[in-house]
Amino acid sequence: MIKLEIKGNKQQTITKVCNTCGSHIENLSLENIVLTGKARKRGDNGLRPIDSDGNEITREELPNDLEVSRCENCND
Repeated sequence: MIKLEIKGNKQQTITKVCNTCGSHIENLSLENIVLTGKARKRGDNGLRPIDSDGNEITREELPNDLEVSRCENCND
């Protein structure tokens, strides 16, 4: 599961947490979760998301491990 936390100073934190117990698994960035406009059914708005290497992000769905995440304790 993806968790977005926005603190009072407008600092955003994106993390992957366990779907069962909610424990922190790893920190994420926008690059890890952004999808193409086509995938969101919004069409071409002229924006092309790119990763940190300058490559266009063409992902149309989230990887399964971000939709259903389990920590080591709950995965047993």
